[in-house]
Amino acid sequence: KTPSPLTDAARVRLREFADALIPGGSGLPSASSADVAGSWIDRTLSANPDLLAVLSSVLALPGDPPEVLRTLRGQDPGAFESFTFAVSGAYFMNPAVRRLLGYPGNAPRRLPAAPGEVEYYLEGDVLAPVTERGSIYRQVSE
Repeated sequence: KTPSPLTDAARVRLREFADALIPGGSGLPSASSADVAGSWIDRTLSANPDLLAVLSSVLALPGDPPEVLRTLRGQDPGAFESFTFAVSGAYFMNPAVRRLLGYPGNAPRRLPAAPGEVEYYLEGDVLAPVTERGSIYRQVSE
């Protein structure tokens, strides 16, 4: 396990900012209740390390988090967007939040073929040369 790039003080500050963005309600937990400032932000930063710089710079801004976010949104929309992306990403990574929303997350799924699609590829035996030749591959040395 790699050590987190966030200090304990940064995590405390992140909880305040995250709760200003996602206060909870309507059966959903607040950001701090969903552990956004814990393991979920670590996973978010692991998946997208470029977010660390903006996250750290926003957390270093002095002032009351809701007011800082309002100011940031007006003065630096790009930083605001990146920061809120990181926080919301950490929130929605939490399986309990996804379960409460009824969202299972991204999963592979097989789409049905369009009507006539299979027949099109089989028409005129277009695939016969491919199926006749069989599998081909190159042996990879270890």
